[in-house]
Amino acid sequence: MLLVSKYTAIRQLVSSHLLRVLSIYASEKKISKVPESGIALYKSREICKVLYISGVAPSLAKVYQISASAIANQVVSHFCDFGESFRVKVVPPAWIHIEVVDCVIADWLESLVSETNPFFQASTNPYSFTPALSYLFPIQYAYARCCSLLRLAKHEGITLFDEVRQIPWLDSQAKLCLNDAASQSLIAKLIAVVDDLVCVNIASASHWHSKARSLSQAFERFWSHNCIWGEVKVFPELAHARFGLILATQKILRFLLEDKLGIIALSEL
Repeated sequence: MLLVSKYTAIRQLVSSHLLRVLSIYASEKKISKVPESGIALYKSREICKVLYISGVAPSLAKVYQISASAIANQVVSHFCDFGESFRVKVVPPAWIHIEVVDCVIADWLESLVSETNPFFQASTNPYSFTPALSYLFPIQYAYARCCSLLRLAKHEGITLFDEVRQIPWLDSQAKLCLNDAASQSLIAKLIAVVDDLVCVNIASASHWHSKARSLSQAFERFWSHNCIWGEVKVFPELAHARFGLILATQKILRFLLEDKLGIIALSEL
């Protein structure tokens, strides 16, 4: 399994391994190494799976006058070297579909909520200290709601960080236990936001407001569709995982509010 802790964004993980595979392919074909900037990688909008799509094969085909389909198939064959971390296939005419398996997503979620994750530390962006505008209220509310739920979890004796075991993201079949539509939608939003935070250089406040608003809406759907307190005794591991997802959402919302929107993230409203 891949070392997810070295990476902050899923897109980084996929991109780094696609580069390695392309390097192997370039060496075999004795062609120039493909630069990172030459990789076209897009995240699918599907919420039932974490899927990235690359159009690198058609791009290389134009440069080297080689069949795009042949390039795509040979590149996909090399992904077998990474075991079961990805499910990779060629989709006509020559798109490379790279699906990230649940075990990797679980490791990424664990890394995201880790108290030692260096990316989501205290803000270095000076706050505006202006009153929260009405258009920021839904985001502030979602963040405060996350804080409130986590305080209640602590009060009820639910420990998210354990020296012995991780948050139980996976079930006995190594599938994400958070498999309902609302949970999957929230996970997909978290992945997309972190991809942008790490891989895209965008300073526009409107862009980050849109991302934060979308994440807060996904959290609201998750919370309205998932009961937690009634399941603590019956399904403790599922409840534990749901609180883990709330913690991940809290961290990202705080980072967006403070580092990208320049306003203090209020734990209570």
